[in-house]
Amino acid sequence: MSNYGGIGSQSQSQSNSSPNAQTVNMDESQNQVSGDRLENVEHYFNDNTDKEMDREDEEDDVLGDRDAPLVNWRFEQDKTREALCHMLVVDELPFKLVEHSGFRHFLSVACPMFDIPSRRTITKDIFNIYVNERARLKSFIKDHAQRVCITTDTWTSIQKFNYMCLTAHFIDDDWNLHKRILNFCPIIGHKSEEIGKGVEKCLLDWGIDRVFSITVDNASSNDGAIVYLKKKFENWDGLKGKDEHEAISRIRGAIRWNSTYLMLETAISLKIAFDAYEEVDLAYKTDLSRQPFDGIPIDYDWERAKVLVKFLRHFYNLTLRISGALYVTFNLVFREICEVDLLLRHWLSSNDVELIEMARKMKEKYDKYWGSIEKMNMILYYAVILDLRHKLEFIEFTFDKLYGGTEKSDVMKEQVRNGLYELFNDYKLRYGHTLQGTPGSPGSSFSRVSSSSSSSVGTSMQYTDHEPTRTFTIEQEFSMYKTGGKGDRVKSELEKYLGEDVEMHREKFDILNWWKVNTQRFPILSKMARDVLAVPVSTVASESAFSTGGRVLDAFRSSLSPKIVQALICTQDWLRKDSKPISIDEDLSELEVVEKELSKLGVDSTIIDI
Repeated sequence: MSNYGGIGSQSQSQSNSSPNAQTVNMDESQNQVSGDRLENVEHYFNDNTDKEMDREDEEDDVLGDRDAPLVNWRFEQDKTREALCHMLVVDELPFKLVEHSGFRHFLSVACPMFDIPSRRTITKDIFNIYVNERARLKSFIKDHAQRVCITTDTWTSIQKFNYMCLTAHFIDDDWNLHKRILNFCPIIGHKSEEIGKGVEKCLLDWGIDRVFSITVDNASSNDGAIVYLKKKFENWDGLKGKDEHEAISRIRGAIRWNSTYLMLETAISLKIAFDAYEEVDLAYKTDLSRQPFDGIPIDYDWERAKVLVKFLRHFYNLTLRISGALYVTFNLVFREICEVDLLLRHWLSSNDVELIEMARKMKEKYDKYWGSIEKMNMILYYAVILDLRHKLEFIEFTFDKLYGGTEKSDVMKEQVRNGLYELFNDYKLRYGHTLQGTPGSPGSSFSRVSSSSSSSVGTSMQYTDHEPTRTFTIEQEFSMYKTGGKGDRVKSELEKYLGEDVEMHREKFDILNWWKVNTQRFPILSKMARDVLAVPVSTVASESAFSTGGRVLDAFRSSLSPKIVQALICTQDWLRKDSKPISIDEDLSELEVVEKELSKLGVDSTIIDI
């Protein structure tokens, strides 16, 4: 008897086993069945319906789109080997994976035709991929990068070997921002000359002679490296310029302090657990009472920690905003600097003595790096001006806000304006001759009136074999009239740009797309924006390529030769589509959900407490 007939079989069994069953009224029997078994019937149908749907889903997963045309598939050993190398590089897996029995068993089932290469062969394959990808990137930079911005940072392996990471940032012809690691090579030490020589050699190897800026961290050795590079780059055509707008600009990176903030924020969220731990573990209180500790945290300590977290949260969020490597951040720096200044001033006027003390110490650091705006790199201001939500008006407004409309404010306004026009004129000389005839560019028929064409007023006729072509010189005279009768002088692109209204502020604003759309209107100014907006704020961009979270190589990479380390790290950066770090740590919240599901199935883990 099938399961589908389960109700009938159970009724028949009952009638055979009981002599009184034959005298039971049919209505009562059906009521008994419906009362006792209906729930099981519903459960049965629901269960089988779910199984049928699951079976259909599984078939869909296997077959895919039923309407899609069938394509002949052919196994290719070389492409499969290349895909294996891609997985090892991008997912940060050790080469020894190909020798693991579990991995080999999986491939023997999933792809039995694949001949698994040895670890030695995999290493060679990955290095060949590195060589090919390097050649492609070198060609791309040569053909599509106008000028390149560089960040440099130093790393250390667990064997105490020093490495220098050099990263290129540029905006291509289609206004896409790129970040690509060029080199990850060993250097003798952290001395300035070694760093400078390493940067120079790398740029020469890559054929990069159009460097716009170099961003370094706040290590003192980088000061000497910058001096060394300035001397060496004097002979490079792409790096000539005056002090006001030197092609090499030094922008100091931020101090890494965010780990303290994250640690305190986590501790505060676990305050209840700390209090409970004090009750169940006597050693907890005893251990924290010893030196150098001052005992377990009391309520006052927790309150002070909350104040500190509130204090640091502003700087942590600021760091997140300006440390992105996949979007433009340089136009945001000056605004964030002004926000910090106003925030510190607000805290200095607080009634909290400890908050005032923290703000005072932070203000000293702030003044050291950003307190004298006249000493800031002028390119910071130019990036703000090239953001059409701010332009020159924002710079002038903030100067008045910081200096109260004093003479110092007026002097800074004049310096920024003069430097901006000087930089624009430099780009005009550099690119103006290549943009002749471009709408809106100097020298084109759309923006400049020739003196010979204004000698007559009216309409001149030029006859051909067909209809006459008319040239309206009255329009040219009108153009002269609009420029104030200054003959062949019209407003420059920069004057036109600054004269237009400032856009309404929008947080989610694609500044690169705006310049892409308006390139025809501002052909020379867009060249300038393309270089200035590519400048990275800090050296943190190089760290975004690693999942280790610090500037120390992990054990796996440290065990490799420097040549393979460079090939592995550079190739990983080039192959990743999103250029985001991959976290190899498990998601704790996700694991908790899985454990709850397992507990419902009665599969509880056994933990032995020793």
